[in-house]
Amino acid sequence: MSYHALYRQYRPSRFCEVVGQEHITDVLRNQIRTGRIAHAYLFSGSRGTGKTSTARILARAVNCLDPKDGEPCGKCAACLTDVSESIDIIEMDAASNSKVDEMRALLEKAEFAPIYLKTKVYIIDEAHMLSKSANNALLKTLEEPPAHVVFILATTEPQALPATILSRCQRFDFRRLSVHNLAANTRRVLRSAGAEIEDEALMCIARAADGGMRDCLSIADQCLSFCGDADSTEQKLITQQDVLSVLGSMNADFLFDFADSVLHSDTAAVMKNIEQVVSGGRDIGVFVQDLSNHFRSLLLAKVCGSCADILDCTQDTMERYLAQAESAGKARLERTLDALMQLQPNLRWVTMPRVLLESTLLKVCHPDEQTDMTALIDRMEELERRLKSGAFVSAEPKAASDSAQSSGSRSDNSNNSNNSDNKEAGSASSKTEKAAAEPALPTPPVVSDSFEVPAATPEAEELFRAFMAALMKTDMMLGIQIQLAAAHWLENENLFICFDKSKRSNYNYANTPEVKAKLRRAAGESIAPHGVELVLKDGSVVAKKDVPTELFGVEITEV
Repeated sequence: MSYHALYRQYRPSRFCEVVGQEHITDVLRNQIRTGRIAHAYLFSGSRGTGKTSTARILARAVNCLDPKDGEPCGKCAACLTDVSESIDIIEMDAASNSKVDEMRALLEKAEFAPIYLKTKVYIIDEAHMLSKSANNALLKTLEEPPAHVVFILATTEPQALPATILSRCQRFDFRRLSVHNLAANTRRVLRSAGAEIEDEALMCIARAADGGMRDCLSIADQCLSFCGDADSTEQKLITQQDVLSVLGSMNADFLFDFADSVLHSDTAAVMKNIEQVVSGGRDIGVFVQDLSNHFRSLLLAKVCGSCADILDCTQDTMERYLAQAESAGKARLERTLDALMQLQPNLRWVTMPRVLLESTLLKVCHPDEQTDMTALIDRMEELERRLKSGAFVSAEPKAASDSAQSSGSRSDNSNNSNNSDNKEAGSASSKTEKAAAEPALPTPPVVSDSFEVPAATPEAEELFRAFMAALMKTDMMLGIQIQLAAAHWLENENLFICFDKSKRSNYNYANTPEVKAKLRRAAGESIAPHGVELVLKDGSVVAKKDVPTELFGVEITEV
């Protein structure tokens, strides 16, 4: 097979060609220049960051007959020798040679002097895969190494190596490559291969590589094969659509539209977009990852403002992120991102990932149906946004209109006496059945609208704060409902907490038998012998001048 992958063709042969690891290559060059070469090195870092390539360059450099400024000259016999074919430079894959017998056979040969080169170099890749016995055998040699031997251990999991091994090696940690480093080197390699690539396509490849140069060049190699005939003499152009087709990702416009439908709770549009993803043959796992990255970008734009350098995007894309993040609350973005991050690991264990994705997004689109704290904060932020924008519309006029329409319908029906009697009888029967089927709401002790709410005394304030502190420790959701009460006062050794008619739903929640038991327990722990009574005012609670205007962050105003 004559063809070699791009990452093999353009493997670096000098320290200066290693991308993004200057903190390591500068040290190694200085060691070669001064002759201070260690007997054991440990190269650690994520995949595709240049560990093995740097080890091979170091192996040539320590054997070079005429090094130039710490770099191998590339002309002598040692530099021209293929590392994979040299008998003095031994590469060992510890993943497939992890047993102690294999390590002992390797170390026995290390005692012999090199045949052709100055120094014998052992490159042990995936060193964390060595067994405990093999590590013990290697440890003895590392303690008293022969003068003509250099060990280079490469691993992605240095924490799996024994501390005794780590302490006897010079450790170099290879960093994940930045998007800009990956993009610049990939463009150089593609131009050498006779191809050009669009800027957006290049950024897509660099972000998908996740900090690894080998992954970046492998994706570029796939795109190079996808976009044209290999035998063609024309210069190839890799477009963003080519990259998205190879990666199985969706373009940015689709992600922005999808995020809009989620943020505006348009469930119909969400379902249609999911159908488009599935029918297009896209992998749901890849799509969820792309969507998670999109909402991460929106959250960063919401919190940090313009941060194109953090998101590795163009200024135009950054402006789109800012515009979309402006229309959503921080709690909504956080809740959506959390849901997507919890969804990703679960997709691999279900037989119907589409159903799991749909159910997750339906929950995200309807925070009013959820009872967790993040959903409540999301709802509060949405209400605040509507109030600020003036988009909040009362439902009372509609109710009055519906009442008028129903009255008109009843007057029209009174013209036909026989039909009307039958219909009214059937309607009464259905209403009775419906009332019997629906659970009855608790009957509140209603005080008249003419009742004046007493002023809150300092003693009542102190008792209310002590009671709320005890309640929030046991049930935070219940505490939030009680905080929404309009007023409170002390009367007959009882702390009265009053809701007005606009807070009837909060009162109904707090007045259920189970919740009232929690209130009694909290009162017994905090304000005994005083008790707590909940009342509902048949009207609006008007705060007097001597009543505080704000309690626990809740403003008391005329409704």
